[in-house]
Amino acid sequence: MLEQHQALVDSSWFATNEPDQAKLREFRHALPVLMNEWFARHSQQKVSTDMSVPDQAFPGMLRFYDETLSANDLRYTIFGHIGDNHVHVNILPRNDDEGTRAREIYLQFLKRAVAVGGTLSAEHGIGKLKRDYLRLFLSDEHLRQMAALKRAFDPAGILSRGNIFAESLLSA
Repeated sequence: MLEQHQALVDSSWFATNEPDQAKLREFRHALPVLMNEWFARHSQQKVSTDMSVPDQAFPGMLRFYDETLSANDLRYTIFGHIGDNHVHVNILPRNDDEGTRAREIYLQFLKRAVAVGGTLSAEHGIGKLKRDYLRLFLSDEHLRQMAALKRAFDPAGILSRGNIFAESLLSA
């Protein structure tokens, strides 16, 4: 079935028994730490995705990740929640030039997610790093309405200041 659907069989790791599942789980929980160590060792900012796309768009999105990164000769890992149509793509730049290319590619990934009806963040939230990309997914009017809700629930502006909304939206 995997070959029939052109899955990346040679690039994937499958756990079909309990010992393999335990190894995979251990690896899955160690991987984010390893990624953060990579970024620190190479003095680079983290470049990783958390987008989700509709069922029918996921195979194409996964191929787009792999083909785009391979064509740009960047190191990367892809792992995560394939059953939820969202994986974490960690681009691993080794220097500033690769870091710049990685951020350009991240923007290509975001635009592709928008084009297929996806989301900016499937589980890790928006925060400070992704807030400027919300405009790709939501209109200015939607952002103003969301900021108005935040002001209604947090009139003093003390909860998570600077996350999700730029100051200009909160002072409106």
